[in-house]
Amino acid sequence: MKQFLITVAGVLVGLILFIVVVPMVLISSLASQASSQQAANMPKAIVLGLDLRQGVTDSPSAMPFNFGSSSGPAVTDIVEKLAAAARDDKVKGVYVRAATSGIAPAHAEEIREALANFRAAGKYVIAHIQNDGIRTSIFGYVATAGADELWLHDASEMMPMGITAEETFFADTLKRFRAKAEFETREEYKTFADAYTQTGFTAANRESTTSLLTSLYERGIAAIAESRKDRGLTPELVRAAIEATPYSGEDALARKLVDKLGRPEDARQAAIERGGGVGTADIVEFKKYTPKPATGPVIAVVTGEGAIVSGVEESSPFGGESLMNGDAIAGAILAAADDKDVKAIVFRVSSPGGSVVASDQIWHAVKTAQARGKKVVVSMGAYAASGGYYVSAGADEIVAWPTTITGSIGVVGGKIVIGDALRHYLSARTETIQVGSPVANYFTSDRGFNQAERAAFSGFIDRAYTDFINLVAEGRGMTPEQARAVAKGRVWTGVQAHDLKLVNTMGGLSTAIERAKALAEIKADTQVQLRRYPQQKGPFEAFQELFGVSAQGARAAAVLGSVLGDERVAGALREVMDDRRGVRAESTLEVN
Repeated sequence: MKQFLITVAGVLVGLILFIVVVPMVLISSLASQASSQQAANMPKAIVLGLDLRQGVTDSPSAMPFNFGSSSGPAVTDIVEKLAAAARDDKVKGVYVRAATSGIAPAHAEEIREALANFRAAGKYVIAHIQNDGIRTSIFGYVATAGADELWLHDASEMMPMGITAEETFFADTLKRFRAKAEFETREEYKTFADAYTQTGFTAANRESTTSLLTSLYERGIAAIAESRKDRGLTPELVRAAIEATPYSGEDALARKLVDKLGRPEDARQAAIERGGGVGTADIVEFKKYTPKPATGPVIAVVTGEGAIVSGVEESSPFGGESLMNGDAIAGAILAAADDKDVKAIVFRVSSPGGSVVASDQIWHAVKTAQARGKKVVVSMGAYAASGGYYVSAGADEIVAWPTTITGSIGVVGGKIVIGDALRHYLSARTETIQVGSPVANYFTSDRGFNQAERAAFSGFIDRAYTDFINLVAEGRGMTPEQARAVAKGRVWTGVQAHDLKLVNTMGGLSTAIERAKALAEIKADTQVQLRRYPQQKGPFEAFQELFGVSAQGARAAAVLGSVLGDERVAGALREVMDDRRGVRAESTLEVN
């Protein structure tokens, strides 16, 4: 029987290798050959096609088969490719399908700067807006406002433009269903738990949110006016135009918010004609453009995006949700620190926060890299708040966009008690047998904290907050009292954080690279090559890890189940993965 089971297992593994691995390797090989063929068949004049409508990520995935992701290009890829394209004589311009929603303010600013630098090199930008929704994104517009030609679909309107923050509060809902939220928060502006403990905006939440939205709005107005000043627009005219929306495309043209009206095909043809016309120029999709490798000193770029988590890294070669795993990001920083070719490290952070322990692990890796002689410059992306600021605080310099969401220096933790709901609605009773510490069961969802448990948990929160304050003070050259004064869990925009000395410099990845060069004593006009960490895994390495770890194997089986049409298998295995994550999450203190 044992031999029979071994044989069956071997056959199953063989089938998996045949059905999944072999096709993937063949696809990779064919893709490589196709890439070489595409390079040989490139038009004489290239017009890059950049589509921002599907949304953007901050950094590219490290997974080799990122089929599950429906997102568009990565912002850091856009910056790097446009910088390379600006030096490529074959590239004449770029045709952009503009985002009308779903783009973070800081991402919009970074794309706007990258396009401006591209134009400064003598290239052109033609962008097309196709509004077809309930509102026009101010920052979707910001990203392409500086184009040489900004087109609006002639059947579109400039829909209402503004910035809103909407939050749903569940305190009464929980009460209605006999549940209750019990949280400890440090301090009053740390409003993560308000959705479960309040029935509306608290005074602190309202003040902080209003300040944040106002700062973003003012920056949006300034960026648009700066991009379209050659059309005679001032901040006052931009504000008036925004606050008068909605109106027709003809009105947008008259107000100089757009330059031409027409369909996407018209703007595309204009981009080709400007590059030399049909037969000479053609559109090349952004992802298919491969610039020449850079040479020169090496700057490491460590990328971290998503919630910060501890525990085993659970990644799939098929892509998925981006997470900053403590082991993975700390390991990447230390690997860059140990690389003799690396002259300095740029740590790109785009995270709303997460685990205190994982954040501390990453912060310590930054300090270790500095102790090994490497300067570390943080480039903040869309968000670097709470745990995202924690991991950044120890860097030699912090670079952020005026619209980066940062700060939120505080701690929150707690639970939602559902014991009474289970008893009332399901007639279910929970009993616990406990040994060891009297407070070992303080995270049970069956009942609220007792006095001893509340005291123990509150002490835990206090210690975590004090540690956070102290490391911010150490990293930013403040006293603990000064750090606490700008902390209190309050969220700031990048420009506000700069005024509070939580950030050194305004800018994005390009600025961070220049600052890293300066700290590493590399001449400003010297070209550098960027080396990414964590490095992308190859197909064989990804599958070896996948089938070597049970959790990852389950996730791969879920993908296989979907491919083979058995969604029941896929769904069941996803539930197993979700349950496993939930067990870990319940015992993790978050700095959200």
